[in-house]
Amino acid sequence: MVVRSPLELRERKGTMKGLPSTVLRDVIQLLSGTAIGRLILLAAMPLVTRLYSPKDFELLAVYAALVGTVAVVACLRFEIAIPLAENDDDAIHLLALSLMSVAGVVALIFLLTLTLPQQIAELVGSPGTGAYMWLIALGVAMTASYSALQFWAARNRRFGAIARTRVGQATTGAVTMLGFGWLGLAPMGLLLGNMFSLGGGGLSLAAQVMRWDRAALRVLTRRGLAATLGKYRRYPIFSTPEALANVAGIQVPILMIAAMAEAEAGQLFLAMQIMAAPMTLLGASVGQVYASRAQEELRNGTLYRFTLSMMRRLFLICLVPMAAAALLAPQFFPVVFGAEWARAGVIVTWIAPWMLLQLTVSPVSMGLHVTGNQRIAMSLHVFGLALRVGSVGAAALIPGIGAVEGYATSGALFYGLCAIIVLGAIRKT
Repeated sequence: MVVRSPLELRERKGTMKGLPSTVLRDVIQLLSGTAIGRLILLAAMPLVTRLYSPKDFELLAVYAALVGTVAVVACLRFEIAIPLAENDDDAIHLLALSLMSVAGVVALIFLLTLTLPQQIAELVGSPGTGAYMWLIALGVAMTASYSALQFWAARNRRFGAIARTRVGQATTGAVTMLGFGWLGLAPMGLLLGNMFSLGGGGLSLAAQVMRWDRAALRVLTRRGLAATLGKYRRYPIFSTPEALANVAGIQVPILMIAAMAEAEAGQLFLAMQIMAAPMTLLGASVGQVYASRAQEELRNGTLYRFTLSMMRRLFLICLVPMAAAALLAPQFFPVVFGAEWARAGVIVTWIAPWMLLQLTVSPVSMGLHVTGNQRIAMSLHVFGLALRVGSVGAAALIPGIGAVEGYATSGALFYGLCAIIVLGAIRKT
């Protein structure tokens, strides 16, 4: 049993009616905090790009790729089952399993990066990151723990709490990057700022669990953990490889590009950070609301209609801004971020179609898990990994084809395919 505040109880009562207005309210509540957070980071970037060089951003790209790849599977994907669990007892045991998994993964990563820092750096093609390998374990711990705790908060409709943490993340991240940059402590400021902007806020959400969910915590038992592990075993078995393939499809090509052309990796990272603002702002917020309501829509037989409606709205909302970004970025980037970042503006034009399709389908991709299609999800993302890595590899071998351009094109193709498969699988359910 989960204890909720009176406000949360009133919100819960309204959402159970399945009214579209409640979906809109939840999205707006998350969007408000996320929007403020993204605006803070975006406002800081013109200063950040003048305090740090493209070489510093190349190191950040490698660090972020490593942390992102490990963090997304550190919970063994138990965290995504939290909002989908049949009851609160299962959900709290899933939260415990998630955090226990994070502890184990972080311990292993810490041991490896402590004993073999330079070897790992050379393995990923970026020897300069060897001195900062010890930060990876901390980054994974903060990012993965926050992910699990925010899924628990989303299950309990604590979207206001999530929104507040996102403002705090952005503020802390921006202040860290600017402060360290002003002191000349590069690239450490970029790495720490990235860590705080992704994983900060975990302690705040944990405090809410201790305050409101004491009754739920009291039901935690070893037997319950074992039973929940067995009941939700499909998530670590199928969703972990799927998630690893998905994030590797994004991050491994960045590592390849960094190894082939260091300057390109820094330019690509800045372009993706700017274009990821809508994904973080709208996509993540809609995705959490979708996950919190998907089981109810499935029971009512309306999941396909609900999913299709969200995808249509997301596409229409994002079409004009993405088209404008593609057209204007090459002119605006050198002015806003400095002349040495002109290439990043050109890259934005290439990745805009990919980002538009990703914004359309990623928030509703949880539908594959809701309908029990984890195998389809895993196969889809393994294919995506092969497509993207193959595209970057081909660009390195074939003269006249840029690695970044190949990466961007493969991203658009992959998410177009995702849209077709996700809708098809949900419709058959």
